[in-house]
Amino acid sequence: RLKQKDKRSPEIDVGSFADIAFLLIIFFILTTTFQRLAGEKVAIPAGEPPEKQAEKKEQPTVNLTGDGIIWGEDKKGDPIPMEELRRKLMNLKLATKEKDERSVILECAAEVPYERYFQVVMAITKAGGAVAEMEYAKGEKQEEEEVK
Repeated sequence: RLKQKDKRSPEIDVGSFADIAFLLIIFFILTTTFQRLAGEKVAIPAGEPPEKQAEKKEQPTVNLTGDGIIWGEDKKGDPIPMEELRRKLMNLKLATKEKDERSVILECAAEVPYERYFQVVMAITKAGGAVAEMEYAKGEKQEEEEVK
């Protein structure tokens, strides 16, 4: 009597497949080129001590509020449209000025939509200016408004 062998299917060693899969993953990660997002290069000036800022002559100021764009220091002024802001910035001829005199102060309220903020920053940059953002410590802005 002959013994019949168990008819089992042969097992395939999958350990080597896992090694190959990891090598392929590493290869694809290292050889992938990522797409760079198109954007604008914005020059932001370095901060200066308050003593030096007081010595400088007045710089153009743009206030962004929830209502719109206000030109100048007067925070209670009438909002102006974006085209008028662009025209005023172009009239300043910032591109022809010295590098230190190109700063435009940008004050921005928290409720301003990002799209409007971005449009104003791009308008200042395209006019040849550099954005100088005003940043207040917590509560400092409120105290300043109460004094006025």
